[in-house]
Amino acid sequence: MSNSAMVSNVENDRFLLLERVFDAPRDLVFQMFKEAEHLKRWWGPKGWEIPVCTIDFRPGGVWHYCMKCVDQNQGQFYGIYREIVESEKIIYNDYFSDAEGNINENMPAPLITIERKL
Repeated sequence: MSNSAMVSNVENDRFLLLERVFDAPRDLVFQMFKEAEHLKRWWGPKGWEIPVCTIDFRPGGVWHYCMKCVDQNQGQFYGIYREIVESEKIIYNDYFSDAEGNINENMPAPLITIERKL
């Protein structure tokens, strides 16, 4: 996949839109979201790593990962898949959690939508 730049925009003071175009077949891009071994290699900002990642890639399935800065531990995250349309769209909620997956109710839980643009 291409290492293209990400473009960000805030819409209606409520939505953060991040766009990134990959010079790759859409089935390949979608595959990179489905499997932990691939996701761990590219997910998150530069300078971060994903030392722990488990994926149950299906609606209602859980994505539980730890995203760690190379300089300091930033905590762990927990996600629940809401909708999956093969090679088209992934919708999930992202939660902060501990190592066992217990959600921190005091932290925000954004709804994330990743979709193919025509």
